[in-house]
Amino acid sequence: MRKCRVCHNELSDDKFGTTKKKDKQNVVREYKDSTCMACRRQLHLAKPGKREIHRAGTKSWYHNNPEKAKSQRLKRYGLDYEGYNKLREKQSCSCAICGKHETEVSQGRATTPATALHVDHCHETQVVRGLLCTNCNIILGKCYDNVSILLKAIEYLEKQK
Repeated sequence: MRKCRVCHNELSDDKFGTTKKKDKQNVVREYKDSTCMACRRQLHLAKPGKREIHRAGTKSWYHNNPEKAKSQRLKRYGLDYEGYNKLREKQSCSCAICGKHETEVSQGRATTPATALHVDHCHETQVVRGLLCTNCNIILGKCYDNVSILLKAIEYLEKQK
């Protein structure tokens, strides 16, 4: 454990980077930074123009590495890209609710059909329920996964026929 000189939080050593410097005898030595990585990043991005450079680089990386980007986002659900693909195959590459194939889905920011379906999960238990198209995912989100709201919406639609 060590204390960051900027935020003064007591953090584990893995939250601090290392710096390599040559000493007077030209021997490279490693030193643990006195500032945590989060604070170093904030200080770096506070410099004029750095935030825009960082955003452009990030946008470019996401565009050039769609599978790695998807894999990073999947970690929050306890999935990796292979697990996502197994779930896709299990659902025949289609939305679990409306059945639209991923090639028919309006993809939004997804760059390939393989990333068009969203991971649906229970917000209370964090258990993954399946993969949904954007519209079906939004429907569940807007009604807060509340079955009674969905049933009332069904009743409403049936009355309008």
